Amino acid sequence: MGRFRITVCTAVLCSLLLLAADIPPSTMQLWEYRNLGKAFYENPDTHLEAVQELKKALDMKPDSVRERINYGLALLRAGQTDAGVAELLKAQKQDASIPHTWFNLGIVYKHSGEYDKSLTQLREMARLVPNDAVTHYNIGAVLRSKGDLEGARAEFLKAEELNSDLAGPHFQLFTLYQRAGDRGPAAKELAVFQEIKKRQEGTAVPEDMEWNFYAELYDPPDARPSAADEPTRYEDRIVSRGWDPKTTRMILIDADGSGHADLLVWSRDKVVLLKRGIEATPSGLEDLKDIRDIAAGDFDNDGLADLCIVIGTGAIVFHNDHGMFKKHAELPGTTGVTK
Repeated sequence: MGRFRITVCTAVLCSLLLLAADIPPSTMQLWEYRNLGKAFYENPDTHLEAVQELKKALDMKPDSVRERINYGLALLRAGQTDAGVAELLKAQKQDASIPHTWFNLGIVYKHSGEYDKSLTQLREMARLVPNDAVTHYNIGAVLRSKGDLEGARAEFLKAEELNSDLAGPHFQLFTLYQRAGDRGPAAKELAVFQEIKKRQEGTAVPEDMEWNFYAELYDPPDARPSAADEPTRYEDRIVSRGWDPKTTRMILIDADGSGHADLLVWSRDKVVLLKRGIEATPSGLEDLKDIRDIAAGDFDNDGLADLCIVIGTGAIVFHNDHGMFKKHAELPGTTGVTK
């Protein structure tokens, strides 16, 4: 039975390593810029850092629509509106099929009072993504600002139809009906609006009628060869020996933010980080003993996988410094925990 467990453990190690294909250093560097840029973009205190990292990605691939869009979005979020608009317009000329440019330019032009430009952008966005309630809401808001109340009402009704849980369209319809003297519809919309706002009380993220999926960074899946183009080849290879089959566990992590799958393996008396099937030394984890469990996460939002390691004396957080793990903190009150 023990030999069976060892064989299974070795087989799993070998099969998981097949997920980690060789990646050129330049691609690894590009992914590091992308991942750091994304982490900084999502943190309200690091928008300028996002601009810097995503500019590095664009410098590496100056013809990439993806990198230009994301650099432009980072500029907008950092308050550099004119520069951000210029980059998004360039990206739009490169590829007009990507909704991100149309939506975000539409919002920018709405804020600046350039309503005709805003409508052009948002209507094309609605053509590309017809079922997005936030887009129709913003078209309605622009039309209302231009004095086209009937057109605005139609767009708010469309937004309400697409997502009845949004409070914004109900409030806009309430004010339009009230202004027109339609007391019945106005009262109905007000009641729905108040009910939704009551449900939203205490939610972690308030409703934002200028946010949707396309307000975030453009992150398309990378194209990969199909199975028909390049058949999968398997190769058995022993990459590590001497593991206790009863306590050995493993998880896949991206140790250095390269987009490459690395394998972290541990048993009660040792931890090994395998990169492309080769033990990474030093990793900062060599001296750990009496290991009970390991979980990966990103506690500092830098785009790299940090570790929480439970040993006999309690839980310890290890910070990931580009593949080198450094002890960050011992968690109080964790003595005796097992996971």
